[in-house]
Amino acid sequence: MAPNPEETLTHRTTLKEESLKDSGRALLAIDGKWYDVTSFVPRHPGGDIIKEFIGKDATDVFFANHPQAFELLKHRKPVGDYTSKKPPSKAMQEYRNLLKYFLENNYYYPSNSWLLQKWSVPFTILAAVIYGVVNSKSLFVHCLCGLGLAWFWQQCGFFLHDFQHSQIFKSRFWNRVGGFLSGTVAIGINSDWWREEHFAHHSLTNTLVEGVGVTDPQMTEEVWAQNERLLQFFNTKLQKFFIKIQWLTFIPLAVVFGRPAVIVDAFHLETRWYQWVGLLLHFIWTGFLISFLPNWTHIGLMYLFACLGEGVLHVQLILNHYSKPFHDRDETMNMNFFEWQCETCQNIDNPEWFDFFHGGLNLHIEHHLFPKLPRSTYREVQKMVKDICRRNNIYYDEVPFFQTLWNTIANLKRISEKITFKDIVKAMRP
Repeated sequence: MAPNPEETLTHRTTLKEESLKDSGRALLAIDGKWYDVTSFVPRHPGGDIIKEFIGKDATDVFFANHPQAFELLKHRKPVGDYTSKKPPSKAMQEYRNLLKYFLENNYYYPSNSWLLQKWSVPFTILAAVIYGVVNSKSLFVHCLCGLGLAWFWQQCGFFLHDFQHSQIFKSRFWNRVGGFLSGTVAIGINSDWWREEHFAHHSLTNTLVEGVGVTDPQMTEEVWAQNERLLQFFNTKLQKFFIKIQWLTFIPLAVVFGRPAVIVDAFHLETRWYQWVGLLLHFIWTGFLISFLPNWTHIGLMYLFACLGEGVLHVQLILNHYSKPFHDRDETMNMNFFEWQCETCQNIDNPEWFDFFHGGLNLHIEHHLFPKLPRSTYREVQKMVKDICRRNNIYYDEVPFFQTLWNTIANLKRISEKITFKDIVKAMRP
């Protein structure tokens, strides 16, 4: 049973924020208190994203990503009080009550039976691929095996996501190991790079800094702009040309270049040796698998179909945000967390039995509000979130997959119309 929506959390405010900002220390404001995190910043497990919140109210982002911190903060000594600039709305009070409710009622770890059921999916797919590669001489079958390999990568990608959000094990170490195996080794995607980018995406969803750049790394692309506020960052003739045709190139570029682009992006600055070992292991097991094929034509086509098939995942994962608003960082920091996530996320409506194909991320609003909750809970949580939205007159955006895809392409076309050929010619001038 969900908590009473009328319950509220006390919010103590006794000191202005500005009084501690110039102290020379790295301070986070959490639930009415300042905490000194100076020595913790370099070893923050979530990466550099913590730096974006130094000197700011990080209450709701903090609790969403660290639900157990209700207890943790009891053992941390604050260095002062602060005055909130954004008192929680009624929806925020209900949201915070849900965070506590989920923690108290053991929502944060999936059952072993659920894990066994979900893990059986990628391994069944891989077994079918191996069988087809080893026992068939048909080019058609081997092309299907390529699509099967892509499906295996896709499902492993969802487990990479689960592990990196610490949804599987209570131990951060074992979640990191699981992410490494399901991400770097299984798919060939740098699990550490992905985790750091993804945490930044959750903390600053669809956020930019005017005149500087986009602070949400997973919404940053070189060849298309999802919002008119991003046009300021595209100044070359080639960039403007691609934006002009972005509604036509969106799907082809994501499908054809999605996999190689992500691998290059993930590894070109990587210095951690074990990630390179993981990438080597990925190509060893993949190479061993396709070595059973009869000739190079079969090898090339199977791997091509696998790469193109994985491109579907790249389209799938960005639809939830691409037609939604962008905000400047200062605007984001002053918004209530619940309303902000509902505004910048879009759910994909499909039958419950089909959730596995999306890895549960079709319920993207719920995931962004409660990133540590396992996807096995999303359907139940969705009802609670919809209730909060209905009671507080907050728009809950949920549409079928192809409507979501159409909304995204229509939005990209709308943005492309803001670039004229005159702008392209102007960008060509020295």
